[in-house]
Amino acid sequence: MTALYQKSFSGTNQKASELTKEVSPSRTALKLEEGDLVVEVRKLNKESSFLISTPIAHAGIRGTQFKVKASADSAELSVLEGRVDFLDAEQTATAVETAKKAGAVEGTPAKLEDMSASEQAEVEQAVEQTKQASAAIDLNRLANTVDGYAPKPNYIVKSALGMELIWCPPGGYVRGGGGEAHQVILTKGFYLGKYEVTQEQYEKVMGKNPSQFIGDKLPVEQVSWNDAVEFCDELNKKERIPRGWEFALPTEAQWEYACRAGTTTPYSWGDNITPQLANYNESGINKTVEVGSYKANPWGFFDMYGNVWEWTADWHGTYPRSSVIDPRGPNEGSDRVIRGGSWSYAGAFLRSAYRGDRTPSNRNYDIGFRVGFQQQ
Repeated sequence: MTALYQKSFSGTNQKASELTKEVSPSRTALKLEEGDLVVEVRKLNKESSFLISTPIAHAGIRGTQFKVKASADSAELSVLEGRVDFLDAEQTATAVETAKKAGAVEGTPAKLEDMSASEQAEVEQAVEQTKQASAAIDLNRLANTVDGYAPKPNYIVKSALGMELIWCPPGGYVRGGGGEAHQVILTKGFYLGKYEVTQEQYEKVMGKNPSQFIGDKLPVEQVSWNDAVEFCDELNKKERIPRGWEFALPTEAQWEYACRAGTTTPYSWGDNITPQLANYNESGINKTVEVGSYKANPWGFFDMYGNVWEWTADWHGTYPRSSVIDPRGPNEGSDRVIRGGSWSYAGAFLRSAYRGDRTPSNRNYDIGFRVGFQQQ
């Protein structure tokens, strides 16, 4: 198989060959089981991510021309122009730049080599041929019909009083800073609660309300990590769900991906925080407020910052220094990760990247959670 992918965007009638700038951010993931894939992706203005996944290796690119060849037990990446970070089966990243190629065989690390003049000519010719072949394709229509790219309707959890969950498509973001910054790629879309779990929802499912600040629409608090997991388990028993799916706490990576919602600033709205944007220590409220009291982030999630800390699935541990795909944290530990800050913490603790941690049995009046729904 030889094919060219050119970016497509909703809200424009231009053909791919006429696009000169990116009109919206995009997240693209392609899976190549076997064959050849030739790609040109323009260097565009807004943040985007692009992932090629093969049985043996993965490549994430932006602003480059390249070719990927895959089989059941090997993968080869040839870069005509730009730079591609090639992640092999051992999770080792290799920077492949112009006129270079890297190959990986199952069980061995990637090997970097120079492309010959004939190999460069072959890729250049394939790019031009497939650009011409794709010019007549309605990419806008295609993008809106492929599962994972077009938005899905909110998922409603009936047994929890119509709890709403929002679809997050596959994609990625950069976490950490300085020498520890690394790319996080999520190859599967998932649902996440539009709001923090409320007291009336928790009581409906669990038959009790442990919260200190009482109110139906207030987030449930004084719930441990174990309590939150039990709540998800009860939903799995009560709801009729598709085979292979489950309600669960989001991973730390899923939580941050949804929190950032395509942004790269400390908060989804920008660099600074004020009491008009979230419920935190400087707001002076000194308690929780009803979910949805502040403006949603760009993907429609409320209270990702402040109100209550939110449990995630991961054990707390040191971040890896290289790119990661669908990370789930360490296999063991003493504390679980909490995210988002709370009404009792200063604004700096609410940043998208900030991590907290507590023992799984810890219950506090500023810790709650939101529910994820994902493939097992």
